[in-house]
This record gives sequence, structure tokens and C-alpha cells, in this order.
Amino acid sequence: MTEAEFEIFMDSLRIPGSPHISPKRVIGVLGIRAKDLAAISNPRGNVIIRNTHGTVKLQKALRNLVRILSAASANHTIAEQLLYWFMNYPLPQFYYRTPYEMYAEGRTEELLSLLSANGRDVG
Repeated sequence: MTEAEFEIFMDSLRIPGSPHISPKRVIGVLGIRAKDLAAISNPRGNVIIRNTHGTVKLQKALRNLVRILSAASANHTIAEQLLYWFMNYPLPQFYYRTPYEMYAEGRTEELLSLLSANGRDVG
């Protein structure tokens, strides 16, 4: 994926006229439930996505998601491949957990380290 293509993808996740990432758009793109995204951002409590951008914790979790997708985008030619990798690709380095599972466990930095070290060898 080129930088320009990733920028277009990123723009599709943004709340129009806002610097925030849209939780609803992320939910739609990943095909997950709002409840699952809320649990990732606040595993110890319930977060209800009432406004368009959610809570500070939710925005932080969404920024971590975007960091992972950005790091992995060089390995994929289109957004659909990138999202398929994120949701489904088993990573042997992490006992065959998927990138999504690593993200959901709050292991963003470990996943980013793997992507930095292995480049094209991951997914």
C-alpha cells in the first residue's frame, strides 16, 4: 500500500471535520461489535459509545490500532488485504495469536516491534 493509499484509508476512518477517529467507522471496517471495541479500550469497565468520538481511552486505543495498521501497510497492496491480515493472520512469534488478538490484549508495542524487525516477513 502506498502512503497516499494509506492516507485515503485513514481519511475513511476519520470523523468528518474532526481530528478524531470514528469508532463506528472502525467497527464497520473491522466487522467487530461495539462492545468488543469498548472492551479493548477499557477492559475493566463498560464504555458506551454515545458521542461520535467516544472517550479519551477509546481514542487512544483507536490510535494504537492505526499505528499497527500503518506499520503493516507496506506489506499489503490494498486495504482489504491489510484488514484480513490484521483480523486473521496467525503469528507464530506470539503462539499463533492474530494481530487483532495482540491489539485486544494491549500488546501494541510488541506487535510494532515485530513489524519493525521483520518488515516484509510478517504477513
